Amino acid sequence: MDFESKEDDDRISDFPDHILCHILSFIPTKYAVRTSVLSKRWKNLWASVPILDFDARLHGGFNSVIKMNEYPESEITFQNFVNRVMLLNDILHIQKFRLIYECHYSAAPISTWLHVATSHDILELELDFYLSVPKEFISFPMLKILEIRWVVYLDDKSTQKLLSGCQVLEELVIEETTREKPRVIDISMHTLKSFCFSYRFAIDISVDCPYKFVINAPNLEYFHVKGRISDDFVVKSLGNLVNAHLDLRHTAVLSDNYNLCQQRVFNLFKGITNVKFLLLSNDIVQLLSAAYNLNLPRFFNLTTVGLGIGVDICWKRLVTEFIRCSPDMDALVLNNKQGLYGDIEELHKIPRRHMPENLLFQLKDILIQELYSNFLPEAVENLLQDVNVLKRLSITCQCPIMLESLIGDAFES
Repeated sequence: MDFESKEDDDRISDFPDHILCHILSFIPTKYAVRTSVLSKRWKNLWASVPILDFDARLHGGFNSVIKMNEYPESEITFQNFVNRVMLLNDILHIQKFRLIYECHYSAAPISTWLHVATSHDILELELDFYLSVPKEFISFPMLKILEIRWVVYLDDKSTQKLLSGCQVLEELVIEETTREKPRVIDISMHTLKSFCFSYRFAIDISVDCPYKFVINAPNLEYFHVKGRISDDFVVKSLGNLVNAHLDLRHTAVLSDNYNLCQQRVFNLFKGITNVKFLLLSNDIVQLLSAAYNLNLPRFFNLTTVGLGIGVDICWKRLVTEFIRCSPDMDALVLNNKQGLYGDIEELHKIPRRHMPENLLFQLKDILIQELYSNFLPEAVENLLQDVNVLKRLSITCQCPIMLESLIGDAFES
């Protein structure tokens, strides 16, 4: 065998340009540009990558707000880098433009970059920066996906102005950091198929600033909102909604306002009666279970309900009402990190003759998530017995080995 040292073949460099550009699209643009020093073959490839990913945190001095204020030259260096890449980029269509940048000085470069991206028929835009939206924003006529985080809005019209320039938008993600005052978020887009809204609770937990959401999206299929139970929802059109995840919390909401909050959640339900999969947070479950009259609308298409449940038994009443109002419901998801055994135990203290008939014959699939190892086999057996036509019981456990030893044959039945 010949052990003489030979220079290994550079097989990657033999790939066509479009393959190499596709590979480079999976790394931040800063690192894609660095490949230009590998060889002549790689010198200008980065300029043809269809995804531009600019992350200021990868540049020196951008690891914290303090460092950015101390070293303004780092911000200038980053701006110069983006300017150079945008100037030398030679692709006709930008597939995705991603910008993570906490601008502390002039915002003029951002507008310039976005204008350039628009001229390349950008399809996907992700903005993650702490900066006020300019009064005159930019139109994105070809944009399909928009993700905006850490953006400060001058007023309620800023969001509408931004979205009005996205005539064919299909996916929208909005993440906010603070709630300084109540405001209206108007999502009126006939092309939108997915909408996710969230904000970080920890920053302003002592202040209740209800938001009002006006939603007119007849083609929306997925709706995920992380907000507060005090938020108001005006649903004008959600006829094609399939999946709704309502993660509303009672953070900073006064108990005196709970009746109003209950009514607002009920009104939201009336606007999503076509939904097939519905997931509710533990705070919503507790809020509705405490209502004097559970006046739920009819969910004719609803097949699966997921509930975040606590250590009490309040969720049982809500499950019963959902089954009564949902003729096609056959699957129940219970998510609980602690205390589920107590809930199930209390549930089965109820005589079988008092159990709702729908619960006995309608449910076919029960999924229990985030289960701790104190779930005893007797509880599983009783659960299986109470639902006569149950076909599948799925359990996600923190300690699956211990669960298997506890349940034994009951788990297989």
